[in-house]
Order: sequence, then C-alpha cells, then structure tokens
Amino acid sequence: MVRALPDEVEFLFEDPHAREVEIRGCGPDGTEQRWPMEQDPDGHWRARLRLDGGWLEFRYLVDRRFWALDGAIRTIVIDADGACRSRIDADLALAA
Repeated sequence: MVRALPDEVEFLFEDPHAREVEIRGCGPDGTEQRWPMEQDPDGHWRARLRLDGGWLEFRYLVDRRFWALDGAIRTIVIDADGACRSRIDADLALAA
C-alpha cells in the first residue's frame, strides 16, 4: 500500500513473518534502485521515499527470495523480461 504524505510517499507492506523486505524499482531514467524497509511492532514494513515527479515502477523483494506487487496499486506493467511491477504516478500520489 502506498500513502501520500507531505513531500514524500510512504510504502507499507504487511508480512509479519518476513525477516527482510526491500523496494526495488526504477523511474523514468531506467536506473534500478533499492530501498530497504523497516519493520514496526505490528509486522508492517515501511519506507518513505521522496518522488520528484514522473513515475515509479516497483515491486517488493521479501527475504531475498520472493517478489510481491503492491495489491493497492491498480496499474501493473510488464517489462521486457516478463517481470511484473506496480506503477505509481508520483504527481498523483503526492496530490492525493
């Protein structure tokens, strides 16, 4: 789930049994990036990112073994290698 905050976006992923979760994604420049998430006491994994316009295509990597999409994001893209990613428009996310 993605939640808009002033000047940034908070990513929330729920898996209380995961030991590690990170966001992997890329924006308009095509550079793949990684953002580690931190787990809160309720089992939610969180990360806050500043998205400066454009869009972000991303997915969650759980325990370095499993990929997960964001179930709250309706836009899914498939890259040239056949991998699915959730896609968020940064301008719309920050306007919400």
